[in-house]
Amino acid sequence: MNEQSFWEILDKVKQSPEDSNEVLKSILANSSSKDIEDFDAIYTEKLKNLWHWNNWAVAYIICGCNTEYDFLDFCNWCLLQGKEFNIKLSNKPDELFDYNYPIKDHLPYPYVDELDLVPGLLFEEITGQELPYHQVVNFQPKGKRFKDKPKSLKENYPNLFNKFWKKN
Repeated sequence: MNEQSFWEILDKVKQSPEDSNEVLKSILANSSSKDIEDFDAIYTEKLKNLWHWNNWAVAYIICGCNTEYDFLDFCNWCLLQGKEFNIKLSNKPDELFDYNYPIKDHLPYPYVDELDLVPGLLFEEITGQELPYHQVVNFQPKGKRFKDKPKSLKENYPNLFNKFWKKN
C-alpha cells in the first residue's frame, strides 16, 4: 500500500452511492492485513495533517462545526474528497467556496462519521489483533486558534464567508 493506492481507494469510496464506511470496509476486505495496516497508517497521517486550526476555521464557516468530534467527521469527509481537494484546503482554502458540498436539511453537511475507524476494526476482525490507536481528537490542532468573530473570518476567508456565513 502506498499513497497513490490510498487515494485511489478513497476515490472509489467517494464514487459509490452506498454508505462510505461499508464501501471502504468491502474494498479493504480484499486486501492483505499488511495493506490494511498501511492504509490505516497513511489515513492517520493525513488526518493528523488536517488537524489544524485553519481547517477548523473553514469547517466553522461552512457548517458551523464547533466540536472536536464534528471536526473529525469533517476531516474524514475532506479525505474522501481526494488529494487535490486536500492540497487546496491546505494551501488555498478560500478557493473551495464553490465546491459541491453535500446538503442535509437545506444546510451544508460535509461530514462522514467514523470512517477513520474502519481499517482498525476490519484489521481486528480479520486478524484478531488490534492496530495501534492513533488519537487525533484528544490533541490540540496545530497552528494558532482562529478567531471566530465574523470580521476576522471574513478577512481571512472572504469567499467562503460570503457564501456560507449565517446560512449554517
